[in-house]
Amino acid sequence: MREGLESLAAAAREALSLLDDASGQDADWLAAVRQVEVAERIAHGVKLRLLAEADRRRAARAGIGAWLSAELGYGSSRARGLAEEARRIGGMPELAGKLTAGELNQDQTRVVERAVKAAHGSGVDAAGAVTETLAVIERDGVSKAKERVRVLEETLAPGTVKDLAARQRARSFLRVGETSDGMVRIDALLDATRGTVVRSAIDQMVAGGLHARQYDKAERLPEDVVSVEQMGAQALTRLAEVYLTASQERRTQPFGPKTLFITRAPDSPRNSATDATAPRLSEIPAGCATTVYGQLVPADGLPSMRDSAASVLTVDPASGEPIALDGRGLDTDPEARLASADQRTALAFRDRECSEPGCSRPAAWSLHAHHETAYRDGGTTVMRNLVLLCSEHHVLRHQHAA
Repeated sequence: MREGLESLAAAAREALSLLDDASGQDADWLAAVRQVEVAERIAHGVKLRLLAEADRRRAARAGIGAWLSAELGYGSSRARGLAEEARRIGGMPELAGKLTAGELNQDQTRVVERAVKAAHGSGVDAAGAVTETLAVIERDGVSKAKERVRVLEETLAPGTVKDLAARQRARSFLRVGETSDGMVRIDALLDATRGTVVRSAIDQMVAGGLHARQYDKAERLPEDVVSVEQMGAQALTRLAEVYLTASQERRTQPFGPKTLFITRAPDSPRNSATDATAPRLSEIPAGCATTVYGQLVPADGLPSMRDSAASVLTVDPASGEPIALDGRGLDTDPEARLASADQRTALAFRDRECSEPGCSRPAAWSLHAHHETAYRDGGTTVMRNLVLLCSEHHVLRHQHAA
């Protein structure tokens, strides 16, 4: 821990020196911000290690959570969360170096702590769960690591996702109010399934507006609707307009969400957690599905494939590769020049955003289906040879290939 505190002091000194020498260049100020971020990471890691040691020594009579509230003024929820995080990972030798070197930010340490929590009491080696989670963070980022931890939780304790979905529904709400200048504020908290329905509808409407603007040179939106956030507000309004102008018969018809969920192929074997050292994880545990936004939800809440308004993507349980949409095979015409509508839908599920490293433009931005092995070079139009790219990076890929 001494090394961590020394590193913290060094990061603070470096930030001060950058500010002292700043000549107005943007890079100088951003470099100082980077050093402050390093200092914050180190401080959090050292804090976790110190609290873990204090808890082990019973230095606080009422517990470290109560001490954080009484002495440092933390709210009870934050104090309890930090105390639990310190107990679970603050004293782990596998994490000591990373915590005090500032290699993990607070979001990343929370994900690692969740993995350890899932492993606790299950017979699974916590160190192995930490190693795998850190590898996913480094390779794919913290969002993918969160998804994998949700899978680990469900694999080790089947029913976790269903219990969470019930709690989320109970906590859901929508409130409408007015601001002081007369604007309407809408605050909502929705469970993953219903939230996906709303998000998907808005995303598809925004995508339609962007597609019309970029490719059709047509303008579907009012002149003052320019940014993506403004398009989202317009889309929400449009959803209300569609409902208000629909016939009573249309309003009361059963509703099935469109193109929202991914599930495993039926009759696939469930992954066993009997190997306590390293449970083999499926991308989607049995009994579950995942939304286009990466959240695990109970599979028994999905729309029926018999509903023409519903779309459920089926993936191979071994590879995770999409194989069917609403029961229709995806790779039915490998010699086709362009990806089919079903393949484009599946790509939006699988890739979610532009596949170019460092680019996070979402599927709502009308991304292109690109052949990894060029069609002219014999590349087939099948899912394993297709990736999503934004228009800019699609052009660049072809320029580099030329």
